[in-house]
Amino acid sequence: MSVWKYLMAASLGNMIAGPLGALAFTAGAYFLGGKKNFKNTDGQFNQQQGVYAIGLIVLAAKLAKADGHVTSDEIAKFKKIFRIPKADLKQVGLIWKQAAETSEGFEVYAQQLFKTFKRSPQMLEQIILGLFEIGYADHELSAPELKFIKQVSNIFQIDQHTFNRLRNSRPEYVKEDPYKVLGLKKSDSIAEIKKAYRTLARKNHPDVMRAKGITDISIIRKAKEKFQLINDAYEQILKIKGIK
Repeated sequence: MSVWKYLMAASLGNMIAGPLGALAFTAGAYFLGGKKNFKNTDGQFNQQQGVYAIGLIVLAAKLAKADGHVTSDEIAKFKKIFRIPKADLKQVGLIWKQAAETSEGFEVYAQQLFKTFKRSPQMLEQIILGLFEIGYADHELSAPELKFIKQVSNIFQIDQHTFNRLRNSRPEYVKEDPYKVLGLKKSDSIAEIKKAYRTLARKNHPDVMRAKGITDISIIRKAKEKFQLINDAYEQILKIKGIK
């Protein structure tokens, strides 16, 4: 069973609690023909992974709705970011549709994510980074979208400096302004640059996610891409500084 079908099944088996589990339950019951007595027999289900994956879908859907309309670019970006297999699009689409009915009411879902991952800030930052990617899918982040992401960030207790760094952590900045990727200023010393890099590299290493029980290939792949972005920015800065 794929991870997305598995999440549906787990939600029906009451393995995912809280508002995220309730929303997935509604979509899952519809998908599986109303089998509300479904029991998932696999005791290895990771509840944190379930909360994380469904939380991403819900917040992404509500972000797309934040400016009043969902664009095809935003949907395509979501599919690309999380590399959802075609066979699973229907299941994920049901959760997306349920969440995208309105941009309101996102707070309870963000709060559940924070409660689950408050001791793993890199997980929460990964969600914010994904929301920015979707927001910029049509090359322009609207004011309502920025407000939405900021509100989620506040619930996650992410400080302004980190928020700005995540907003600027896009691939095009590696060559244009790699300092933004690491949240640095051009005037920062080499010692400050190295310290910032080591902190971010240690915090965002994909193994940290694995250690937290996240095993979904698409999520781990996204973490690897972020980690590589940090490394590329650091190497670019060293090149600019003339340091080998």
